[in-house]
Amino acid sequence: MDTARQRDFNEIQIRHFSRVFGRMVRMRLHIGKLLLTATTVAAVLDPALWRRVTVGMLVAGWSGLSLFELWRFGRRGLTASSMPSNIWGSLVFQFGFIVCTGGIASPLLPSLLPVSFVSGVVLKDDARRMILVANLVALGVLACLQLSGALQGLPLGFLGSAPPLFLLVGVIAVAILGVIANRAGALIRVAFDNMLVDALGHRDELLAVHRNHARELEALSGEIAHELKNPLATVKGLTQLMAREPGRPQPSERLRVLSSEVSRMQGILDEFLNFSRPLVPLSVSAIDLAELCDEALILHEGLASEHAVRLLREGSGPVLARCDPRKVKQVMMNLLHNAIEASPPGSQVVLHVGSTDVGDARVVVVDEGSGISPEMADRVFDAGVTSKARGSGLGLTVARALARQHGGELRLENGRTCGCVAELVLPRELPAGTLGTGVETRAHV
Repeated sequence: MDTARQRDFNEIQIRHFSRVFGRMVRMRLHIGKLLLTATTVAAVLDPALWRRVTVGMLVAGWSGLSLFELWRFGRRGLTASSMPSNIWGSLVFQFGFIVCTGGIASPLLPSLLPVSFVSGVVLKDDARRMILVANLVALGVLACLQLSGALQGLPLGFLGSAPPLFLLVGVIAVAILGVIANRAGALIRVAFDNMLVDALGHRDELLAVHRNHARELEALSGEIAHELKNPLATVKGLTQLMAREPGRPQPSERLRVLSSEVSRMQGILDEFLNFSRPLVPLSVSAIDLAELCDEALILHEGLASEHAVRLLREGSGPVLARCDPRKVKQVMMNLLHNAIEASPPGSQVVLHVGSTDVGDARVVVVDEGSGISPEMADRVFDAGVTSKARGSGLGLTVARALARQHGGELRLENGRTCGCVAELVLPRELPAGTLGTGVETRAHV
C-alpha cells in the first residue's frame, strides 16, 4: 500500500474506531453499574471484611477509570494508547470483580468473553494476543490456586458450593470461548480492513481514470479548436463574399460548401460532447441484434454509394441480445462509417451477425481497405488518434466505452490478407452493477 493510501486508510480507521470507542466508554458506564451492583450485593450478603474492602476499592477504581476515559476522550479524542489502556483496565477490574464474587465459581466469569472479543476487533495482532494470553494465564492461575485450596473464602456462601469438576469444566469452557471470541473479533477486523483497502483501491482507480480523462480533454480541446478553425474560416469567407453581393443569387456550390462545413463542425462537436460527458445510464431492452444491424446498413447505403462500396450482411435468423439499442446502434454506425471510408472503390464491406461459442452476441464488420498501420496498432482506441484527414479521433474511443458499459468488448485488428476486422461482443446477460435506468421485459423482435 502506497504512502497516500496508507494515510487515508489510517485516517478512516481512526475515525470509525473513534466512534466505536466513544460508544464503548459510555456503554461501560452503564455495564459498570450492573457489575458494581452485583459485587455490592455480594459483599452485603457475604460480609467478609476482605470482600467489602476489595469491593470498595474496585468501585472507586472502576468509576474513576470510566470517568477519566470519558473525560480524556472528550478532550483529545482517540489516541494511540486509548484502546490498549482501556482494554487492560477493563480486564484487571473484571478479574477483581470475579474474585470478589466467587473466583472461578463467580456468576460474572462469562463477562471475560466480551473483553476477548472487543480486543480482537480493536487491537492489532500483537496487542490482541497479549490480552488473550494474559486473560488465559490469569484464569488458569486463579483456577489452580482455588482448586488446590490455596485461596480460602472466595466462594459466596449464600450461593452454595459446586463440585470441583464442575468448576474446572466451566473454566475450560470460558477459556475456549474466550479464544473463539478473540479470533472472531480478529477476523471481523481483517474483513473490515480488507473492505477498506478495496474501497480505497477502487477510489484511486476512479480518480486515475478521471485524471486521465481530464488530461485527454485538455489535449483534445486544443485539437478541437484547431479542427474547427478551417471550417470556420471557410464559412466566414463565404459569408463575407455573399454579403458583398447582396443582390445576386448565390451559386449552389457556395451553399453546398457552407452546409457541408457546418455539418462537419457539428459532427466534431457531437463526438467531443459524447467523449467529454460521463456515460449516461443504459436503457435496456431485449432486441434482435440482426434487425438493428440491418437498420444501420440501410442508413449507410447513401455513403456506400458515394464511395462505390457494396454492403453485404451475413448470418441468418434473429440474434437476441439485452442491451441499450440506441447505444449499440451508435457503435454499429461508427464501425460501418469507418469501414466504408477505409474501403477503396469497387470493394465491399461485410457485416456478420451471430453468436459466440458461449452464446454471447457477436457482430463483425470486415472491410477491404489498407488496414491499421503498425504505428497506430496500439493506439487505435486512444482519444484524438485518427488516420483520417478530417477526423476527430473520438468515434472509436466512444464506441469502445459504450461496448464496455454493456459488459462487452470492441476489438480491431487487421485481416488475414487486407483490410480491417472490427468485432463487437455483447454478453447474453448484463453483468451485475451495470448502469441502467430500467429493464424492459418486452422483446423487440
